[in-house]
Amino acid sequence: MARMLTRRRLLAALPAAGLFAACRGGASPVPGPPPADAAEPAGTSSAALSTAVPPPPSPTPTPTPTPRGTETRLLMPGTPHETALVIHHSGVAGPAAFVLGGVHGNEPGAWLAADDIAAWQPAAGTLLVLPRANVTAIAAFVRTFDDIGDLNRLYPGDPASPLAMERMAFHILEAAREHSVSLLLDLHESWAFYAELPGTGTGALGQTITVGPGPLQSAFGQQLADRMNPLVSRREQMIVRDGTRFGRPATPVPAGQPNRGRSSLAAGGHVPGLTPVLVEMGQLDQPLERRVELHRLAARSALELLGIL
Repeated sequence: MARMLTRRRLLAALPAAGLFAACRGGASPVPGPPPADAAEPAGTSSAALSTAVPPPPSPTPTPTPTPRGTETRLLMPGTPHETALVIHHSGVAGPAAFVLGGVHGNEPGAWLAADDIAAWQPAAGTLLVLPRANVTAIAAFVRTFDDIGDLNRLYPGDPASPLAMERMAFHILEAAREHSVSLLLDLHESWAFYAELPGTGTGALGQTITVGPGPLQSAFGQQLADRMNPLVSRREQMIVRDGTRFGRPATPVPAGQPNRGRSSLAAGGHVPGLTPVLVEMGQLDQPLERRVELHRLAARSALELLGIL
């Protein structure tokens, strides 16, 4: 874009004393008038110099997308908790999403679906998938172990914690920050269906979408349910829950102390621009194969809403 008065022209128009003053800043003494016999630079008048407008700042450059490709990164390598984080770059500008599975070892629909999702290729942006976050619990088919802690009660994590899952939480959010993740989709299973036993605790959260604090909180949960519900049966209908109360605690919880305010729904308070979404499928009278299908549907619908798929 052409400019009426470039920096080069302005500097050329200033006498040496004026140039010195301009370089020192506004606090320097203003030079006196030039000698009577000093010639004014051709084509430049004193009025033009006094009314010149500085050129507008250059626009902020658009970030260059990471080239298309796939990276597999080991979290907590060399430990019994080593697990693979798969990162797919589309090579096209767009948001980043993080799909998390296997937080609890006795929720197979979540980690089996995440195994499949790890092979999906994004059309835009970046897709991160950690299919099996708690490999030792998955191997034993238990929720978790007391000596490693409950990953979904230990955010934002601590790299020096004695609890392995608190260290894992730290690495998960570290990767989310690195890739400027907009959505953390945490896949889980509950025993009963929320619609059949509402308000009875974490054992009856099946078929729910809970959205924690973040930029997408106000609308994303309902948009996701509206996209899924026409494709599922009446019993499988997804219900949206407000996860505000599970946000980042006002008073930080000391490391090593599990707390409901430290679930993945608090992650938006620790990663700028991130909105956490926790999806639960009910296990009661719902076959494993169907739960896997529903988790895949939830992930695909969420990624389509973001324009990643």
